[in-house]
Amino acid sequence: MPKTALISDIHGNIDALKSVLADIDQQGITEILCLGDIVGYGAAPAECLRLVRERCKATVIGNHDAYTLVNLNDYKIERRVSAGILHAQQALTDEEKQWIRSLPLSAEVGAITIVHATLHMPDSFEYLKGRTDFLRHFEKQRTPVSFFGHTHKPEIALLRGDLDVGFGIPGEGEVLLDRARACAINVGSVGQPRDGSTGATYGIYDPEQHSFTLRRVSYDIQKAAQRILNASLPEENALRLFKGA
Repeated sequence: MPKTALISDIHGNIDALKSVLADIDQQGITEILCLGDIVGYGAAPAECLRLVRERCKATVIGNHDAYTLVNLNDYKIERRVSAGILHAQQALTDEEKQWIRSLPLSAEVGAITIVHATLHMPDSFEYLKGRTDFLRHFEKQRTPVSFFGHTHKPEIALLRGDLDVGFGIPGEGEVLLDRARACAINVGSVGQPRDGSTGATYGIYDPEQHSFTLRRVSYDIQKAAQRILNASLPEENALRLFKGA
């Protein structure tokens, strides 16, 4: 298995996605996996989806992706979320929606597993946080390492014992993983980071070294925010790009 880039939570931010893909190319990485939420919040869902289909070896479905397939009137969703979904529903073709429908909730690719939210309840799209959640997640994990997104915050969890999980926040640099213990890694968000950083964020897994590297990439935030405003999407979706929150 070659070095692999893992991208997640693009959320219709084509400017961030293009910058991340350019950085991946500069790293000489050809295998890319997408952990879901291609659409939502941002102004360019169709453009992002087409790039993901072109560049990614495997993709799993995220909750925002799944929402494009349903009638939002059946759900109680605040406008900052629903507006982006409605925008995506209008922008995507029937064939593109059918492609989303075909996506799995999780997938094993070589020595790693990818999922948007959790392995123990992948279809509920609950946030994976806290010792109990991670223990349930690890019970379903059959590979040495899994990667997930959804919270938009980078994190590494290590199964240290039957009932013991250790947590850490990766910095920008290579982290050697413990080959004897299962780990689960949140790769952060390409299109809408929420950990105080404004850089488009993704991860690289090196199977030979069994290591993870977090990458943050600068992009034209002003351009991305203006796209949101031009599309008559909520101003909050634009403003939070400048805050990383």
